[in-house]
Amino acid sequence: MSSVNMSTVLKRLEAVTSRLEDLFEHSPQGSLLVPDAGAPPSAVGTPAAPPAPLPPPAPVQVQVIDDPPSVVAFDERILQGKIQPFVKLTEAFAAPSVVEQTKLVERLFANLGGIIRIAAICQKPDAAAFAELLHELQADIAAITTIKDSNRKERDWANHLTFVAEGAPSVAWITVENKPGPYVSEIKDAAQFYGNRVIKEFKEKDKRHVEWVRAYAEVFDDMRKYVMEFHTTGLVWNAKGISISEYKASTGSGASAPPPPPPPPPPTLPPSTPAAGGGVAAVFAELNRGAEVTKGLRKVDKSEMTHKNPALRASSTVPSSVGTSAAAATAKKPVRPAKPQALMGKKPAKFALEGNKWAVEYQENEAALTVDNAEISHIVNIFGCKNSTILVKGKVNAVTIVNCTKTSVLVESVISSVSVTNSPSFTLQITGAAPTVQLDSTDSGQIYLSRDCLGAEITTAKCSAINISLPVEGEEEGVFEEKPVPEMLLTKIENGKLVTTVVEHVG
Repeated sequence: MSSVNMSTVLKRLEAVTSRLEDLFEHSPQGSLLVPDAGAPPSAVGTPAAPPAPLPPPAPVQVQVIDDPPSVVAFDERILQGKIQPFVKLTEAFAAPSVVEQTKLVERLFANLGGIIRIAAICQKPDAAAFAELLHELQADIAAITTIKDSNRKERDWANHLTFVAEGAPSVAWITVENKPGPYVSEIKDAAQFYGNRVIKEFKEKDKRHVEWVRAYAEVFDDMRKYVMEFHTTGLVWNAKGISISEYKASTGSGASAPPPPPPPPPPTLPPSTPAAGGGVAAVFAELNRGAEVTKGLRKVDKSEMTHKNPALRASSTVPSSVGTSAAAATAKKPVRPAKPQALMGKKPAKFALEGNKWAVEYQENEAALTVDNAEISHIVNIFGCKNSTILVKGKVNAVTIVNCTKTSVLVESVISSVSVTNSPSFTLQITGAAPTVQLDSTDSGQIYLSRDCLGAEITTAKCSAINISLPVEGEEEGVFEEKPVPEMLLTKIENGKLVTTVVEHVG
């Protein structure tokens, strides 16, 4: 192709390009209108019809993920199976404070279920994020305990409230990493102590209380089985799950809540008005009146003068000052001193077996009070007795003597120890065996030991005038030799240590 032809082609292409640019700039919507091949020349450049609207997009199908088996089991076994029936039973007969407390228990276990669901979906978080998840559980437990503490005066329901409050920390098994199942059992045992009190008090009065205690105890039993099945070694997290922050963002829990409304304005106090006729200014105004101040006073007769009539001085009372309010007079009233121990009323004597404990209390002038049929598991508690002799027959676990005066106790055999505390002028005789005798804050005591009890260990603290009578070897039964317990001790420092020995008097 010649150079002339090539230049002609380039000029024609530039003209076509310029024409196309002009058409594009003058088109209505900035789009190039290309006419059909058979269209007339006048049709070129006319706007085309608007395009048909696009069909709406198809709705997004949200995939519904079923809850994991651990979440479903907790909802069915614990929440629906035990907690909700327990709350309904409480509403049927309990006091409002107990009902309110069980409502909080229901919320506590619901929050626990929420944490279990998060663990089934999310990866294990760090300690700070996990502690943040526990805030709601901690707040619920604190509220349950507050209800118990604020209703202690309800004697009929005090054990109920304590029973529920002691079992609330069982939800903390999610923080136990090794063996959470036994932890639930320990919490149940601690709470069952107060549940047994409820059963003992109401088993003959109202069976609903007994059923109520058993319903709450079954919550712990079923929860322990649930933990042993799904969370044997601790709360199970989803290793392939999402992070907690992503979970909160997807559920909307991460959105900030609206700020709380502002507190109401403080109540306006009415303006204080000065008391009529009061104040220092009023006093000086009266004094400035001169002689008119005493104008309304009358002359006192000699028969009314206390300094001239001793009888009036003995019976007269000082009148209260004018203007002193009743509240101020009440506030200055002297406090009545506490009644001395010696003037307190005599408390009723008690001699009874309560469970495995013998209660011997406030016995006076009893010549031979005998504890018969004592068993090896029994504990004999002697308290507040005076001028009495108490016989303990049989082998018992332990004997305690507290706040007794001039009391004699005869014991056959003891497994653990005999303890004497703050009991002056006591007498203790052991006819069998006892491994330990403990004396504390006691003065003037006598201890008689048998031949089988010579291996006993005797400890004393803050004691004086204690004598121990030992059987004489080779003599008949009942012949004793008295030996005092040392009271003066000598302490030396040897190699940086304190060495204490008994002071011996020679010569």
